[in-house]
Amino acid sequence: MIAQQIIFILALPLIGVAALIILGKKHSDHYGGIITTATCGLILAIASLIYPYINQAQAMKYQIDIGLPTTFSIYLDAMGYLMLVVIAFLWFVASWYSIEYMKKEHDQSRFHIFSLFSLFGMLGMVVSGNLFSLYIFFEIMSILSYFLVIHEESPRAMQAGAKYLFMGIIGGLILLGAIIMTYLETHSLDLSGSGLSLIHESPYFTWIFWAYIFGFAVKAGMFPVHVWLPEAHPIAPTPASVLLSAVMIKAGAYGIIRTIYAIYGPAMVMGHSFNYIILVVAVITMILGSIAALAQTELKRLLAYSSIAQIGYVILGATLLSKEGLMGSVLHIFNHAMMKGVLFMVAGAIAYQTGIKNIKDMKGISRKMPLTMLIFTIAVCSIIGFPPFVGFTSKWFLALGALSSAQSKIISSTSSLIIIGSLILSSILNVIYFGPIVINGWFGHNEDEGGEDSPPDRLHHGHLPKKASRTIDPGWNMLLPMLILAVGIILFAIFPEFPLGLARLVAGSYIHL
Repeated sequence: MIAQQIIFILALPLIGVAALIILGKKHSDHYGGIITTATCGLILAIASLIYPYINQAQAMKYQIDIGLPTTFSIYLDAMGYLMLVVIAFLWFVASWYSIEYMKKEHDQSRFHIFSLFSLFGMLGMVVSGNLFSLYIFFEIMSILSYFLVIHEESPRAMQAGAKYLFMGIIGGLILLGAIIMTYLETHSLDLSGSGLSLIHESPYFTWIFWAYIFGFAVKAGMFPVHVWLPEAHPIAPTPASVLLSAVMIKAGAYGIIRTIYAIYGPAMVMGHSFNYIILVVAVITMILGSIAALAQTELKRLLAYSSIAQIGYVILGATLLSKEGLMGSVLHIFNHAMMKGVLFMVAGAIAYQTGIKNIKDMKGISRKMPLTMLIFTIAVCSIIGFPPFVGFTSKWFLALGALSSAQSKIISSTSSLIIIGSLILSSILNVIYFGPIVINGWFGHNEDEGGEDSPPDRLHHGHLPKKASRTIDPGWNMLLPMLILAVGIILFAIFPEFPLGLARLVAGSYIHL
């Protein structure tokens, strides 16, 4: 029964694509957002029915013989299920948001078609039971999401898309090489059993390991292969930016976690000190992403660099090789999706309503967009790590993970203190680049406000309206998805049983201490 539900989940995005094609461009432009939202809502509903099965610490495996040396395998465990929920939830709210936002964009039907294709790739990747099917879905997501990046078709969009596609192809080819070598050395691609344990006998196991890490790190946006991300995420339409930053970069993090814990195993990674190298890169990613964000003047570009920093948290937790560290990593996948999703939505709502994209023009924005600014403030407090917001929860577990790893002699006590210090430093940097936006948004005064001779309305030209007596928060199709995520940021911090329970299941399945 569970297998049929998962197959139906996989089929739903393709059914949505077929419906949009049958409707034709005119009707798909009008109803595309509704159809995509309904598709994602149905996926989320079906995923909720699977939770009791996963909560019993069970995993589901289903194989289909396709006449190749390896089978097409579906496998769902706690890690895959958490990713499935994050994907379905964020795609649902982003698609709902797009109903209003995309009205001003051209080729809406094309956007929704490639959104559903990208969703198909993401879903397939996290329910794949072997490396062959994982790679196929990973490439579907990587290549077809290119059309979301270049949707505006401006020179800047095409340039960003070219860099995104080039880096994705390079990463994909290296990943394919690692998978081929894995099969040649182990005669298995199975992610759900112990068939890959023979890889430690291969003379090439070090090269294969780093090929996996590199291939997935490109998609995750880790330093130093992050160069595509600050260009691609800001230029895409906001609903696509939400998906790229809150969901799709997690595909790379998911792949790295599977590499460490399912392909190689914590003992092998620890025994060869692979984790120390990735730990260093994760900390560098975390700090440099935040430092680069300090220099940004455009809000969406600042958020893109912030995403680089935040993915550093996820990789950091995964490489601590402790239960608490892995729990922090998994929790941050869940929490960051909500935080960064709503921050990009707010940036898009401000641009949609006022034309403002630069941070300096956001002074006093709360007087015209109070609800939008309140939502932004909640997300900022969370991403900094203030309680009672979800960002605090995952950072707390990452700090505990560093201490636990030191106690277990996985890392040194000095290393654990450096990691905790880096977490604090990153939070301070978050305060430095987000704090002025919040303060100026609530208490600042835009130089273009006021004046008797001012035009009555300058919406969509980069300035606040001067004499409008009403608020200009976006319509409910944009506001409600933002509110849902903002409520989630608070609710899952106060009542963390669902994400915390899944994080415990993930850590318990991989680390037996």
